[in-house]
Amino acid sequence: MTNKRVNKIMIIVVLFLFMVMGIGYSYLSKTLGVSGNVTVKNGATICKENLGVAVPEGKLCKRAEKLHTEVCNQSSSSYYCSGAGHKTGENIAYGNCGTSGELKSGDAFDCDVNGDGVYNSSTERFYYVSDYYDTTSKSFNNDYATLIYYNNIKTGVPDNKATFAYDSSDENWHGPQTGYAELPSTREWSKVTLLNNPRQLLNEKGETTTSGGTLGTFDYTDKVARLLTVQEINEACGITVRSAKVGELDTCEYLLENTYYSTSGLKFGWWTESARSSNSNRVWRVGGFSRHVGDYNAHDSSGYGFRPAIDVAKINILY
Repeated sequence: MTNKRVNKIMIIVVLFLFMVMGIGYSYLSKTLGVSGNVTVKNGATICKENLGVAVPEGKLCKRAEKLHTEVCNQSSSSYYCSGAGHKTGENIAYGNCGTSGELKSGDAFDCDVNGDGVYNSSTERFYYVSDYYDTTSKSFNNDYATLIYYNNIKTGVPDNKATFAYDSSDENWHGPQTGYAELPSTREWSKVTLLNNPRQLLNEKGETTTSGGTLGTFDYTDKVARLLTVQEINEACGITVRSAKVGELDTCEYLLENTYYSTSGLKFGWWTESARSSNSNRVWRVGGFSRHVGDYNAHDSSGYGFRPAIDVAKINILY
């Protein structure tokens, strides 16, 4: 066989292999959803670049290896997950896999808050919201991050059906003095603590009054987590709380996990720390029905729960 014939055969073989590889990659891309850092397989969203990353000692949080998912079981064309564009029966993946060296709203993390050495993706899932908002100085602290839990809480453990009043007195200038007792303490989450406590209370305008009274400080006592402020939501989602527009939280879908957003059997949403300025008994809350931040009566215990936010130094986050 001549060298020319051998070379021709080799070229044909190489071209054939490239064709097979191309078809294979195309097939995998379509069936597994391969795209950059994300692979979708059997309904699960895998963060490829986050898999098996060694966690240095002292790091509280590491990026999630797999995103949480829920099935959209709603059918309204305007409200819930279906109103946000999800088809009924479709999987909703919450949060982002993230980009190394950057922190963006919705980046998913697993945080070893209970100190057992395990980053439990099921019960220790948090989402980066924004830099920490200092309600005393009324400014963001870029050395600390605010992370929100994936679920509501009852006696320090996750419970997406538990609801509590913000303040059973139905006055909005005292802080969350009824339901805050449900938030985790050092007994449940021994590795986190509040950056500032007591905390100055603010309304949605960043002021210290409501039509009912003066907003003072609130002491979370032995708690290691707090409620999110509307200032942090504004920063994360690019909205202005008090507009209460349907769908304004579509840019922050992760805030709606484990709510009525996906499934009618769950509860409406969760309370923020912030009172409404022009009222004496209304408090801002995140709702899965209209996908917005609206206000509700402080004494109501039927629809809204308590969702912990934690304050974490960025040097303690592996990102």
